[in-house]
Amino acid sequence: MSDAKRVVIPCSGIGKAFGTVAREATYQLTKTGNGEDYRTICLPLLVAGDQKAINLLKQSRVYTIDGCPKKCATLCVERTGVDVAMEVVVPKILAKNTDHKPGSILDIGPNGVLLAKDIVNVILEEESDRDE
Repeated sequence: MSDAKRVVIPCSGIGKAFGTVAREATYQLTKTGNGEDYRTICLPLLVAGDQKAINLLKQSRVYTIDGCPKKCATLCVERTGVDVAMEVVVPKILAKNTDHKPGSILDIGPNGVLLAKDIVNVILEEESDRDE
């Protein structure tokens, strides 16, 4: 992988299982073997116009993970003037892996964790292809 900073912004998705999946995918990406390469920041910091958070995005390759087609995470990043390198929409990934339907908001269950892993794999594959 290149030396560029990578920041993953999940949707807040409060009250929706797909929002929980988006956050789980972000946790998997930042806390597993790729944790040195990927970081995350709180979406409300962007909404509030936090300059430190915006500056980090300006110096990074930015990925968004949205829980629905409204794409709030992507739109919030774009409103800062930063281009999104890749946006992932959870229902589109689920459409390719229908067995990985998440459980509930509070417990996405093993299938929801697998769906989050599917999202991580999509991002890692894109990054790998980019670096070749």
